[in-house]
Amino acid sequence: MTCPLCNVTDYFYKNSLFSLIFVDDIPGYIRLITNAHVKEFSDLSDQEAVEITLAVKKIEKILLKHTNADKINIASLGNMVPHLHIHIIPRFKNDPWWPGATFCEKTRDFTYPQIDLEKIKEEIIKSLG
Repeated sequence: MTCPLCNVTDYFYKNSLFSLIFVDDIPGYIRLITNAHVKEFSDLSDQEAVEITLAVKKIEKILLKHTNADKINIASLGNMVPHLHIHIIPRFKNDPWWPGATFCEKTRDFTYPQIDLEKIKEEIIKSLG
């Protein structure tokens, strides 16, 4: 079986440890994907785990600043694709899934606020170096 995350090419940021992509479903939704095909967070070295955790923290702050989200959801599921990836999702109290998870059934219609993905991308790239 081919892993759909091993050959991601539509990333907007990549370093030696991970790549970042925007997920089209929700404006500002970012997926951090490890470059190495590892299944679990515990498969990382301590240094790699710290680097990813700090990156997620920086991304969360930037998303809060640029989206005015009510909450940022951070999740590492991997049930369908066993390649470590972390979902960083801006959430709004009246979004289609609130208060449930974004993989649940939508409960309402919602128009997302204007979110400048280019500014988010630029700030993340600058923040991560």
